[in-house]
Amino acid sequence: MNYCSRYILIVIASSLWLKSNAQVIDTIVATTPITSKSSGIDPLRVGLVAGTSSGALVGVYIYMQNVWWSNQHNKFKIDHDQDYKYAKNMDKMGHFIGGSVTAELFGEAFQWAGMKKSSSYLYGGLIGVTIQGIIEIKDGFAPTYGYSFGDLAAGSAGSFLPLLQYHVPAANAFRIKLSYYKHDNYYYKVYPYANVIDDYSNQTYWLSCSVNDLLPKGSKAEKIWPDFLTIAGGWGVDETLNLYNTGVNSYVNKGRGHYEYYLSVDIDWRKIIKQNTLFKRSVTYALNYIKIPLPTVRLGPSVQYHWAFW
Repeated sequence: MNYCSRYILIVIASSLWLKSNAQVIDTIVATTPITSKSSGIDPLRVGLVAGTSSGALVGVYIYMQNVWWSNQHNKFKIDHDQDYKYAKNMDKMGHFIGGSVTAELFGEAFQWAGMKKSSSYLYGGLIGVTIQGIIEIKDGFAPTYGYSFGDLAAGSAGSFLPLLQYHVPAANAFRIKLSYYKHDNYYYKVYPYANVIDDYSNQTYWLSCSVNDLLPKGSKAEKIWPDFLTIAGGWGVDETLNLYNTGVNSYVNKGRGHYEYYLSVDIDWRKIIKQNTLFKRSVTYALNYIKIPLPTVRLGPSVQYHWAFW
């Protein structure tokens, strides 16, 4: 289940606070005597990162303990069946993106504290896997959920994506993105207090490819193709997924739904927004996780054209 999304929101908020106050923090760091500094690591910045991260972790644990795990003292169980039918496994992409965002944010924070890139993304990935593992263990004791190796694998793969992109530069041409638009209202009619995180039939996940980054440098094609224009492939599921949300024969109806596949153009904001200030880098970082509405062709289960598709 995509419960790690709540954690991600808190981590993002904490990281953005750290970034937005970087100028003030830099001034404090610059005027504070450092008595023990080795290998370029700044102890004061390490303390600030650790404090912010710890606050985020404690906050999300308390929240999830009260909302998801309260009064759950069942025997630990592993889900070998229903989790792999839930939402046609669309939730696995949520775990993957969650792991990637977490590792990237922690990796950047560690670099800000003076750690080398390779080490920062390694530790960021390990933190992402650890958090995902703790969530799955807690879910293992829940009455209606269970420990999911699939969720853990998806979150772990996402957690080490920034490290892969560091060691394999060509992988930086690819970005995982998401979009959300309420194409149908079925889910909210059944659950009036539902939220967008679990509304999978209205979510689409994208793999965006920066074409110019893969073309031979100096080639005619590389000169002609706009640097900022990318190609994106999308994956979603239609409204028939929601059959099990009625609560009637929910176990039988899990796994229903038809996959949808899309081909679209997209924007790499790194090629449009100059990365010369902290604010611009933060805006670019956020925008590059969101697929904006642009002309799109749905390839399946039937062909449809959209002038602007979320």
